[in-house]
Amino acid sequence: MHIQSTSDNPFECDRYAFAWEHVPAGGVAHLDFGCGDGRFLRALKAKGIKCLVGVDVSRTAIEKAQEASGGLEIIRIAHATPLPFPDGTFSSISVLDVLEHVGEQEQLLDELHRVLADDGVLIVTVPGRHAFSFLDMGNWKFRFPRLHHWYFCRTHSQADYEKRYVSNPDGLIGDIAATKRWHEHFSAAHLARLLRYSGFDAAEFDGSGLFQRALRAADLLVGKVGPLHVAIGKCIAWDAKRFASANLFCLARKSEASRLGHIDEIRTKDDTACHNLEAADPQHAVQRTAARQ
Repeated sequence: MHIQSTSDNPFECDRYAFAWEHVPAGGVAHLDFGCGDGRFLRALKAKGIKCLVGVDVSRTAIEKAQEASGGLEIIRIAHATPLPFPDGTFSSISVLDVLEHVGEQEQLLDELHRVLADDGVLIVTVPGRHAFSFLDMGNWKFRFPRLHHWYFCRTHSQADYEKRYVSNPDGLIGDIAATKRWHEHFSAAHLARLLRYSGFDAAEFDGSGLFQRALRAADLLVGKVGPLHVAIGKCIAWDAKRFASANLFCLARKSEASRLGHIDEIRTKDDTACHNLEAADPQHAVQRTAARQ
């Protein structure tokens, strides 16, 4: 991770550390979309933000967050969109390792654009697309379903497996939307383009790690044997500080120019599609002309 953390940052070289540095202190309201157990939201209490709100689709995550919230507003949402907030409610929004789990990414970013104030900031973190992306254990349940089932049932039960991966009441497969069915990895260009489509400009990129996925796979294989587990943990911490490829962090701001540019791009594509269709089907062109008249 390239950014230098301030002395009061409670996190070390991870997505939380990056987000902490970029959430403005003393803001009107902050939304942590996909808040999980509320860990990051609780840490933001030290920032003096007037209102801290967390939302998540997972019942289990919301229950944990509510138990440990200390008075924060924790809300379960059945779907990623629409959000139950008025336009421009939040001065800052964090979406930390969530976008890769969501099927309707553009719709979600459109909704976050709506509820973010015009001068607000959006912090997004996602897995980075790099040489070791294929080792992502989040995709083992899709790549190797039988092996994953066997391993999970060794430490849990068949009933737990059914509830989490087969008939999850929250519409998830594990922690990934059933409509998504893949733990996605992003390049900086891909993420910037996706943000631009919803009216955001990527202002700053950072990241952490390179060998992290290989190291975590090794940690899993050694079974957390004491000395080896500690040694691998130190390697992961060193890797996070030294490199910036395994995880991708982005600070973005609202941009009306990007939003209007995307609308123009869509219109151009629609016009091109209609032109091509008319060239291939003269009768269709005649019908369109008659309709216009």
